[in-house]
Amino acid sequence: MRSAPRLSLCTIVAGVCMSLATPVLAQSEVSPAPLTEERAKAFLTAAGLQTCEISELDPMVSKIHRTEKSLSIGVAKDCARYDPKNPTVVNVHQFADLQRRDAMVHSLQDLRFRALRPYGNVWVVESFVIILLGPQRDEAEALIKAEYQRRQEAGG
Repeated sequence: MRSAPRLSLCTIVAGVCMSLATPVLAQSEVSPAPLTEERAKAFLTAAGLQTCEISELDPMVSKIHRTEKSLSIGVAKDCARYDPKNPTVVNVHQFADLQRRDAMVHSLQDLRFRALRPYGNVWVVESFVIILLGPQRDEAEALIKAEYQRRQEAGG
């Protein structure tokens, strides 16, 4: 990915993460509020996406990468057209610190993840790693970007 698109994706994801957290002034930059299903759903709904499935990733699996919390969220513009056999999924991983976050990103760069790259987008911001996978990821990304920009123009 070129650096300009990567920068804009990081900016978009920063907005997503900030909207998932409590108001910016009420938290430190190092420790955003804990990731919750309610915050994730609220942001995605505001972006025009429906949450068709949501689950916390198995703590035993997510703890391998030392996450604080990980959500897997199946999304679509209309859940009636959601295909659970080929879903568009937003995976959000929250970490206690940047060192742990960076270790996960490094692990995603191994050979197994390289095979997924044509089908997924990865964003890193604050203590979050966000992975968008699936056939409608470009459409979902556009909706997320629009909601982020709307919130930025509205002041947060």
